[in-house]
Amino acid sequence: MMDIRTYVMGPIATNTYVLVSGNEAIIIDPASKPEKMIEKLGDLDLKAVLLTHGHFDHIKACDGLYEKYHCPIYLHEDDEELARDKYSGADFGLVSYISCKTLPLKEGKMKIGPFEFEVIFTPGHTPGSVIFVFDHYIFTGDTLFRGSVGRTDLKGGDARTLKESLRVFKSFKEEYFILPGHDDPSTLSFELANNWYLR
Repeated sequence: MMDIRTYVMGPIATNTYVLVSGNEAIIIDPASKPEKMIEKLGDLDLKAVLLTHGHFDHIKACDGLYEKYHCPIYLHEDDEELARDKYSGADFGLVSYISCKTLPLKEGKMKIGPFEFEVIFTPGHTPGSVIFVFDHYIFTGDTLFRGSVGRTDLKGGDARTLKESLRVFKSFKEEYFILPGHDDPSTLSFELANNWYLR
């Protein structure tokens, strides 16, 4: 049984998710200072960090977590340059980047410890954006929000590419909970019925 813990963290209120099974955990998008993230983990054994994309507001704790836990940090290779750019958050007055080693995310099924999930490539918000599907939960990062989508006017964003990527949500045959990178959760059925960008 997987427990999902949601923490709203960082200066842009990013949703950080800690997935727990037994005493093992995975973090999706650690947005806080590392010491805050380490405090949230407590005695849990961190198996990996998964990044939906490389924007500064989703990666802040990566270096600190890598240093403490020596856990793999997974990021799509098309966002590697973005995540290592010290000035990517300059327009927001923020400095946040990755200097530690990362491992490339590939489309398809993955298994890390007790966690089994699927990685789906959804570029548009950034060149290397992905979503993660765990059971009946989709962690959408900044690809899809409740009633909206991620912006495409930042470096590497492309509205046409995002529109193509959004088609994947119409391909799911079952109901899913949508857990986005910002704001409130949703469901796939609600988004298909109400989100203008999915029409």
